[in-house]
Amino acid sequence: MSLLFAFFTGLAIGSFLNVLIVRIPKGENIAFPPSHCPKCDNALKWWHNIPLLSWLILQGKCAYCKSPISRIYPIVELLTGLIFALLALKLGLGAEWFVTALVFALLMALSVIDFEYYAVPDSLNFTALGLALLMPLFILGWDWGFGDMKDLSFYMDMLFTRFKDGAIMGVSFFALGYIVKRLIKKDALGEADIIIAATMGAMLGFPLVLMAIYVSALLAIVPAVTARNHMVPFVPFLALGTWIVYIFSDQFMKWWGMLYA
Repeated sequence: MSLLFAFFTGLAIGSFLNVLIVRIPKGENIAFPPSHCPKCDNALKWWHNIPLLSWLILQGKCAYCKSPISRIYPIVELLTGLIFALLALKLGLGAEWFVTALVFALLMALSVIDFEYYAVPDSLNFTALGLALLMPLFILGWDWGFGDMKDLSFYMDMLFTRFKDGAIMGVSFFALGYIVKRLIKKDALGEADIIIAATMGAMLGFPLVLMAIYVSALLAIVPAVTARNHMVPFVPFLALGTWIVYIFSDQFMKWWGMLYA
């Protein structure tokens, strides 16, 4: 039941992410006007907006003008549901699960936007970073609410570590981008990459974040080589590398231990 709850929660969050993905890059209000078909402009009924199910029932077409509805909508909803379910399996339900799932859901939304626009909105990027940094406070509130608090220093140490690791990664990416820019005379890492790196540091800590950077680079090699002179968005690969290392963190730590045994 807990996995189903997590999955359906993710579907609902994914439906809202679709609104953010479509409207924020265009500078549109995320609340008004209500959901409508971009082709015929008819307002959608509530039953047209049931995550995943509506797209399947409508066979991927607008209920009014029968224009195709992008497959991105159900894919985002399904992936968000899976993110929430898999993290519930790893962490159990609680504040850490919910905030962690939100961070990864935002990273996925940023990835979709980066693929489409080759840029990501600071509003979503900084929201993901803020949630990653302040997660210990949410966990503190959850533990306090259920009367299962640890010593306050436990949460403060966790908070300090996240800020420290996030700052190290952010500064490191900034320095790397500056050095590479001086060498090749053009931007190599953007502001978005620096913020994502800080989020990665806060979420994974050391040494896992280093493994995530390595995995991200491996994932990006083939697209970067085959794209040649075309721009390749790096945020999706950073997000995917972070997800892989986070989900399989125990295995990665075993490999790290074997490497430095």
